[in-house]
Amino acid sequence: MSRIVASLALLTSLSACGFKGPLYMPPPAPPDASLTTPPTPKAAPEQAAPAAAPAATSSIK
Repeated sequence: MSRIVASLALLTSLSACGFKGPLYMPPPAPPDASLTTPPTPKAAPEQAAPAAAPAATSSIK
């Protein structure tokens, strides 16, 4: 008798699992606007050339 009750409880709990109805993939989300529009080129600021560093001397002979 306990096997029948256990079997019915198992079948009842398993039948309640899952999504009821047709299975389908939801439509993909639209891409972000920042990914679809190309970036606008910006003019690079002009920088002065760095000053030349003095040559390092080594004390190892």
